[in-house]
Amino acid sequence: MLIGCTNHPLKVDVSNVQVPETHINRLDRDVFEMDTTNVLKQTEALNKKYGLFFKVFCAGILNSGGVRDTNYSGKLKRFIADRDMRAAYNDCKQQYNDIQFLENDFTDAARHFKYYFPKRGIPKVVAMFTGFNYNITPVDSTIGVGLDMYLGSNNKFYDMLAFPKYKSRWMTKECIMPDAVRQWLLTQFPYNMKANDFVSQIIYFGKIMYLTDALLPEVADTLKLQYTPRQLRYCTVNEFNMWNYFIAQKVLYTTDQAEIMKFTAEGPFTSAFNKEAPSRVGYWMGYRIVKQYMEKNPNITLEQLMSETDGQQLLMKSKYKPAK
Repeated sequence: MLIGCTNHPLKVDVSNVQVPETHINRLDRDVFEMDTTNVLKQTEALNKKYGLFFKVFCAGILNSGGVRDTNYSGKLKRFIADRDMRAAYNDCKQQYNDIQFLENDFTDAARHFKYYFPKRGIPKVVAMFTGFNYNITPVDSTIGVGLDMYLGSNNKFYDMLAFPKYKSRWMTKECIMPDAVRQWLLTQFPYNMKANDFVSQIIYFGKIMYLTDALLPEVADTLKLQYTPRQLRYCTVNEFNMWNYFIAQKVLYTTDQAEIMKFTAEGPFTSAFNKEAPSRVGYWMGYRIVKQYMEKNPNITLEQLMSETDGQQLLMKSKYKPAK
């Protein structure tokens, strides 16, 4: 299955994989540039164009109550006319006037997905403006990309909204693909592990991270993992010590979700270690286990990997033992 350079088993040739070229519909433009003198008529056209996604967009993303809400037209008009929303949308227009690069990237990711999972479908992609509510929203067979959540780490609106720096650091156009692919994979392969203990959870997410690697082999690890080079180095240097800590403190098989969250939740650092340790070190460890499992078992396909539900078995077969 894994054909290519020996040192890079996930860098495969997908040039002959046939998928439709990705065309990204611009819901952001369709909303902000609509004729607000007849919102209901415009809504009918958007419902026809976007289907279920538009209903979810209105009800869940804009929090407008949905098109059946008696105040729907007024709420949508106020959203479109809001001074700050307008200014942020103008930032989106300036930065994402041409999104051909994003369409190319999605097409390439789709080729990789089809290479590994030929029987599974390819999603449509919609660009949207969410009022700083959501970055990536998978709905049915569509991925929604909130362009307003990728305006650059130093965008003034992120400071105004007091987004923490550990989050806004990754709100850049380079992070769209890793975020979109990861969220899509989470819907394609929902949690299926037999247990809900620490090791099962980190291995599940490790599988998602490994698949993200497979679909985006040319994207930097720092972007896929959302770790700075310094944070990634910390994990690599301290891999043995962190693993020993999990064993010594009996973390591996705990089902205490509060304890698990210490090592899997988003944040500026992992407080159980120190301020140099990035958050989500448990997931990074799960990724390392899965990566070693695939290296030790080269005949396992990615479909088979995702079908493995026994975290203990996968850990054992990986022969994972970080070096001192």
